[in-house]
Amino acid sequence: MKPFTARAAVLAGIVLALAGTAGAQDLFMRSATVEPLAPGTENWGTTANIVMTYDASDFELFAGTTGGTDGSTGARFCGGAPCGWLVGIKLPSGASMLSVELDACDTDAAQEVTVGVFRSTKGGGTVTALSPVGGTGATPGCSTFVRTLTAPETINNLTNNYLIDVLSGSANTTRFRAVRVNYKLQVSPAPGVATFSDVPTTHFAFRFVEAMAASGITGGCGTGTYCPDAPLTRAQMAIFLATALGLHFPN
Repeated sequence: MKPFTARAAVLAGIVLALAGTAGAQDLFMRSATVEPLAPGTENWGTTANIVMTYDASDFELFAGTTGGTDGSTGARFCGGAPCGWLVGIKLPSGASMLSVELDACDTDAAQEVTVGVFRSTKGGGTVTALSPVGGTGATPGCSTFVRTLTAPETINNLTNNYLIDVLSGSANTTRFRAVRVNYKLQVSPAPGVATFSDVPTTHFAFRFVEAMAASGITGGCGTGTYCPDAPLTRAQMAIFLATALGLHFPN
């Protein structure tokens, strides 16, 4: 097998592939020539809409009295006074959170189920609403109700906590089954200063090379250079991938 002839192009492909959850091999083999991806043409990597589901059973009741759980659907409902449930959002740092989808039933004209997304800084800091609080309204029956965040939120688990808050009326006519969080993975923004003298800030692969260097996956080819146009051997490829994926520990 001939060595790949563009280290920078292959590295850009690896970064995009590792940012996703599937299809990494396909992108890697096609990335010797890197071209911008048209929106919606891929269903993995940094273009994918990824869904994290929090079932009703994952939520903790913080207000009101629980009415129990529907044994056939897993939906939770309120037994007395308006009820509130919370769950912490667990997404990887750097992910871009876009929206939440409330899976709920509402056949009560006077009450509803609502959902909101919040960020709180660690150490008991400021709480910020990331989405308009809203929900089912009227009597729509059983459906899904999307709440788009006011602005995409880049997850920072080092400094913030993220919460979903579900409120419902005091009857089993307003109940919820799950909340789904919609997000995308991202490659980190490029720094202002180049690590390698031969991959300046104007290089097409600058952002991707910097992401790999910051992650400890590559240290370049010596003397402060990366050698972006040098051939990539199978051995070097193995080092890149094994380091990035943390291979291999037996189950």
